[in-house]
Amino acid sequence: MRAMLGMAAVFLAAGGLATAQDKKDPPKLDGSYLIVALEMGGEKLPADLIDKAPEADRTISIKGDKLIANKSGKEDSITIKLDPSKTPAQITTTENKNGKTETSYGIYKLDGDTLVICMVEGGKEADRPKEFKTSKESKAILMTLKKKKDK
Repeated sequence: MRAMLGMAAVFLAAGGLATAQDKKDPPKLDGSYLIVALEMGGEKLPADLIDKAPEADRTISIKGDKLIANKSGKEDSITIKLDPSKTPAQITTTENKNGKTETSYGIYKLDGDTLVICMVEGGKEADRPKEFKTSKESKAILMTLKKKKDK
């Protein structure tokens, strides 16, 4: 389970997020989010397994064009680019891995304090998901995140 959450954090850190609420002035995604649900290969990870993981390992922060995840106790930052003019809204992430730039493609939606991201790590633009679901045949990861309240 911890490996799956770590994988999700890494995936987001290698890949990442908005909603088409207002295409001209998209909602601000800045803030900290907690992973509350995760699905891969058409299978949902049981909620009790997610809840048992340390909160730090399930927290993702967005600051401008950066998405920051906790990876093995260290902050891992990737660059995100959002395109809310598309339907569904698109997210593209880039990160440097072992001296190589890796790009991941996804879609996202923001509903109140819930952010949903469906991404395919690596690959090509054509691999970008078209809907918020996974299947046994897909390489997509579907994540549901809740915005953390400011303290």
